[in-house]
Amino acid sequence: MIEFERYSSETLKKYSPLISRCPYNVNDISVGSVYMWNEGVCLAFCEAFGSFISVQDICEEPSFSYPFGGDDEKATDALIEYVREKDLPLKFYGVTDELLEKLRNSGRFPKMMFNYDRKWSDYVYDAEEIATFKGKKFGGQRNHMNKFRSLYGEPDFRPLEEKDLPAVRKMLADYAKEHPSAGYEENEEYLHTLELIDSFFGLGLVGGALFADGKPVSVTVGEVQNDTLIIHVEKALKSYKGVYPTTFNCFVRYVRDLYPNLKTVNREDDAGDEGLRTSKLQYNPIKLVDKYLVKVNSPLYGLEKTPVLSHGGVVLSEITENDRKAYRKLCTDDQLNLLWGYDYKSDAAITGEIDDDTFFDIVKFDRSIGEGISFAVRQNSIDAPLIGEVIVYNFTYNGSAEIGIRLFRSEQGKGIGSTAYRLASDWAENELKVKLKAKCFKENAVSGKMILSCGFETDGEDETFYYFNPSRFEFMSAV
Repeated sequence: MIEFERYSSETLKKYSPLISRCPYNVNDISVGSVYMWNEGVCLAFCEAFGSFISVQDICEEPSFSYPFGGDDEKATDALIEYVREKDLPLKFYGVTDELLEKLRNSGRFPKMMFNYDRKWSDYVYDAEEIATFKGKKFGGQRNHMNKFRSLYGEPDFRPLEEKDLPAVRKMLADYAKEHPSAGYEENEEYLHTLELIDSFFGLGLVGGALFADGKPVSVTVGEVQNDTLIIHVEKALKSYKGVYPTTFNCFVRYVRDLYPNLKTVNREDDAGDEGLRTSKLQYNPIKLVDKYLVKVNSPLYGLEKTPVLSHGGVVLSEITENDRKAYRKLCTDDQLNLLWGYDYKSDAAITGEIDDDTFFDIVKFDRSIGEGISFAVRQNSIDAPLIGEVIVYNFTYNGSAEIGIRLFRSEQGKGIGSTAYRLASDWAENELKVKLKAKCFKENAVSGKMILSCGFETDGEDETFYYFNPSRFEFMSAV
């Protein structure tokens, strides 16, 4: 059976030659991206039959890159055997349209569900167009570069050298003052940029800085995969007029001199930031690369609508647009989240400002790829307000699943939770035919008692959780 090695600076160096052979040329599977975004995702690597595979937690489930670089078919079979043996989900990330078509035509992947989010799409440009900015469609960029020249002289772009790093760090500190942000992702991206600059010379990357007034006013770092330049960092002082198009043009010209066969430039995604989206579109991308999450063998495959389940005045039904405000309140209750094991403030799936659509959209997306199904908990009617959520999720390749529940604190202690939990458990076992599992934090004694009362029995523990398996279920009516 294949074995994964956890991320470290040593394992990254070991697997970098394999990563650099990625045929998809997407940001998700690149040395720079792996280095910058390895924290908190349980990242690990392996080589199977000469093919590279990575795994990381996405949407709270282990997700794999599709094998590449060797005997991919044998490596895929080995990966399937791995998830069977470990009772894990089989989910692929960074799947392009071309790879998606390959998966759909393969006989290995039953009940395949997939979707993408527009904010993940990579922007890809023609390298020659960016290096020349020729033609009417780049008139604006040429004007900005001419403005830069008129104010600061001919662009002075220099490859990154050790001696320049202190000045580059000073420039990045000035950049942070120009771009204050309270957003988690923006702050993390800035910190990871500093880390990437510090480790630049050991990662096989390309980079440079644009100088004006005797100091760096921008810095760019990327890497070349096949005939594509993937840009990971573009930071510039906005107080210098025309600095961004000048930097982009100079960097691509510099990399083309190093790699004459360079054809395209990938500037990564926009993370849903409208300003960044507008900026990236202004440079006339030749295509957007949509990247799918693909879930294999989900029991939700073919389930057209969320059923309505009821018993004793407790109703489970679909979370709808009318529930958005209440659902946001449920998802952002810090006290509930402590025992739910979730911190929305550090959720990498959330970009931009949180609003009433944020968590509702996550529920819809998770359902669309077969990741999980969430029920609104109500009383007496499907038109009643949402007072909690029951979720059946983490569907494994073998057909196992987890179940969890959270209620507003005002609704706890009334027997609603145990009824809702039984309803969802019965439905999942009898209709989805899944093997249920449950867990609760050790300090959450109330939840543990409720799970036991719903027909589960203890099945071990670790430092954090008690674990449960169902011993029996009592049928409850569904309408």
